Amino acid sequence: MNFSYAIAGVFLLASVSAPAFAGGVPAAAMNKTITVSFAATGNAKSADGHVKGFSTQVSRIIYVSSAGRLFMRHRATQGANSRGGDFDPNDARAGKGNFSFQGDRLVGVIPYDAGARQITVTFDPGFSSCTATVIEGHSGGGTIRRKGPNGMMYEISGASTSSPSCSIQSGNAFAS
Repeated sequence: MNFSYAIAGVFLLASVSAPAFAGGVPAAAMNKTITVSFAATGNAKSADGHVKGFSTQVSRIIYVSSAGRLFMRHRATQGANSRGGDFDPNDARAGKGNFSFQGDRLVGVIPYDAGARQITVTFDPGFSSCTATVIEGHSGGGTIRRKGPNGMMYEISGASTSSPSCSIQSGNAFAS
C-alpha cells in the first residue's frame, strides 16, 4: 500500500467524518475498555544524523464512559525508555489523537510533527470482541517526524506496524 495515499485518506477521513459522528457512540460500547497493542518498527534518524533501527511496543487503552466520553492512555516502550500519558475528552494537548465512533468502528488519528498514525478498531455485533489495524503514513514525498520513547524527535523511514491485537472488557480499567 502506498503510505502517501493512505495518510491522505486518514486526514480526509478524520476531517470529514469525525464531526458527523460526534456523540454517535453505540450503546453496546459504553462502559467498556478497549486495549490496542502493536509493534512499530523502522529506522530513526536523530538530530545529529545518526540512524538506527528501532522496535517500539505501543499500547492505547480507551475507556468509553456510560455517557459516551472517551478517556485514553497511551504508552510507547523501547528498551529502558518509555513514555505516554492519560488524556480526557477535554485535553487540548497536541498529539493525543482524535478518536470517534463511525458505526461499529472506532477510528483514531494520532498526528505527528510530520505524518500520522491511524488506528481502526472493528467490533463484533455485541461489542464483546474486536480487531485492530494500524497504518503509519506521511504526505507524498514527505517523511514522518515524531518523538521516540526517550522524548527526542526523530525522522522515521521504513515505518511499519505489526502484530496488532485488540481486546475489550466491561468496566473502567482506569478506576483500579
